[in-house]
Amino acid sequence: MDMDKARILVIGAGVNGSVCAASLHKAGFDVTVLARGQRYEELRNEGIIIENSLTHARSMTKVPVTQALEPDDIYDYILVVIRQDQMAALLPILARNRSANIVFMANDLLGAEAYAAIGKERILLGFVFGGGKREGAVVYAVSDVGGVLGALFGGIPFGEINGAKTERLKRLVAIFRQAGLDAQISTRTADYLATHTGMVTLMVGLGIKYDMDLQALARDKAGLGLLVDALREMFKVLQASGYQVTPPKFRAMQWMPRSLMIAGLGAFIGSDMMKLGMADWSMSQARDEWFYFGKEFERLVEKTGLAVPAIRKLLAYYRK
Repeated sequence: MDMDKARILVIGAGVNGSVCAASLHKAGFDVTVLARGQRYEELRNEGIIIENSLTHARSMTKVPVTQALEPDDIYDYILVVIRQDQMAALLPILARNRSANIVFMANDLLGAEAYAAIGKERILLGFVFGGGKREGAVVYAVSDVGGVLGALFGGIPFGEINGAKTERLKRLVAIFRQAGLDAQISTRTADYLATHTGMVTLMVGLGIKYDMDLQALARDKAGLGLLVDALREMFKVLQASGYQVTPPKFRAMQWMPRSLMIAGLGAFIGSDMMKLGMADWSMSQARDEWFYFGKEFERLVEKTGLAVPAIRKLLAYYRK
């Protein structure tokens, strides 16, 4: 297969932006990273340094880096890989830029509404490929930790707002796959993002109670039972808000025996992969984002008018 000559900008040089940019650059794509301040200096001087959190193998990738996006800086794809609580400051800059394809790769409860300021016709939605933490210039990550739920989906979903399978979407997914990134075309990306973000918001809420000691949480049958109840309530909230629970296999949680769900969640939350994906990332790298989603989820609940006592108990931990 001939190498695609797409010009790509990755906005964000944290864990997920670094994993994505390094993978694309190593595969031979024309990639630039937008970073600022100390992170810009680190990338310019040292490159993207990634250490596998499980094997401790380390790599260094020198990627072109910039500090600004001007209106006439045209890219085939702009990949926005930053936290949702940072998005408001970036949207006016993206609105002024004339690139046609803006790919938002972030947790999201609002779908395309969150990005409407840049023009819905320019928006594609997707998710991330890695998870872990950044300490100084070094990213400690494992690819696909951020996609644990994506693996259940059959790959990390990317899609158009209206679910269409367009040529620009097919090209984007092909680029990711050439870089060894497990992307797939999805007709329900917004549903997936809302399901994933809602689930993790509830898990992190319970994790705050334990100061993100996931082993302690995994042993607490009462806490896990509360989480099971909240997840079942969450499905009703999503459906009342116009979303479909995605992937569909998650709907089995609505009828699965409660004791089986408690045991499964305990094993899942206590795993090494969840430590990397939830404890290391959610609290050390994205604490502000999850407190942001705690408030957003509460607004979503209020709009539905549903009685959701378990969800309210978990969201209350964000206010303590």
